[in-house]
Amino acid sequence: MANLDIKVREAKLADLELILAFISQKSEFDGVPHLLEATADKLKQTVFVESPLVRVLLAEVAGTAVGFAMFYASYSSLLAQPCLWLDDLFVQSHFRGLGIGTALLKSLAKIAESTNCGRIEWTVNTRNSPGIAFYQKQGARILENIRVCRIEGEAISMLAGQ
Repeated sequence: MANLDIKVREAKLADLELILAFISQKSEFDGVPHLLEATADKLKQTVFVESPLVRVLLAEVAGTAVGFAMFYASYSSLLAQPCLWLDDLFVQSHFRGLGIGTALLKSLAKIAESTNCGRIEWTVNTRNSPGIAFYQKQGARILENIRVCRIEGEAISMLAGQ
């Protein structure tokens, strides 16, 4: 499988269940299946609407999807430029190391370039050594001085004054 014919395409509504399956597989990989709240209906309302909140790329080998990238627009005030936030990048385990993740990132870079984005950003679990090595190989810098902050669930309501 050294010379795979990898095709990357934008997801369509017909791919809804496939996207949900990939998200579920990624939650297992990340060790957080108990946090999975995504449903086909929720995805449909955010991905496949007139102004989508997020976009999905699918990587296919021999017509079968084997990985995905989920991303959305963000903005950098320091650059005064749009950016892309890569929310998820996932390749099924038996297809890792064959260029599929690279193909997804290259497609994302083309989108970033065509929309004048100043950067592409994402998080990676500090325990995911193979993922960190892969991202560094693609030219990513791992920022040591930035930590992810998260307010979720009831904490949002409390902060909002509910």
